[in-house]
Amino acid sequence: MENNFNIEVDKSSKKTIIIFIIVFGSILLLTIMYLILNSNSDRKQKLLSIERHTRVIDIYNNKHEHNFLYVKFSNGSQKILEYPYRVGDSISKKKGDSIEYIFRKDSIIENNLFEESRKNGLLE
Repeated sequence: MENNFNIEVDKSSKKTIIIFIIVFGSILLLTIMYLILNSNSDRKQKLLSIERHTRVIDIYNNKHEHNFLYVKFSNGSQKILEYPYRVGDSISKKKGDSIEYIFRKDSIIENNLFEESRKNGLLE
């Protein structure tokens, strides 16, 4: 039993296939360029839209998420530990501000979210 997969395509079909590949490729290329150019401003807008006024209740290893360190806040939310929080810290961040204030005992620590993101390579 011989498998013969030689497909013959006439010239008009070949032109149609080539045009389709060029159009699809250019759409894909333009989409990638758009995402690369606008990802920085999207991240900045997400960081600015955060509003948080809460206290750190617990820092724990989340066994369901590969034992990553997670922070549990007094408002019931939980997220991965990205910044050096400690249990008992009060955190305050207003919407539209890039600085998060961490109140720890008798000191106030200013955490600039843009600078932290630049250090981590998320922003340019």
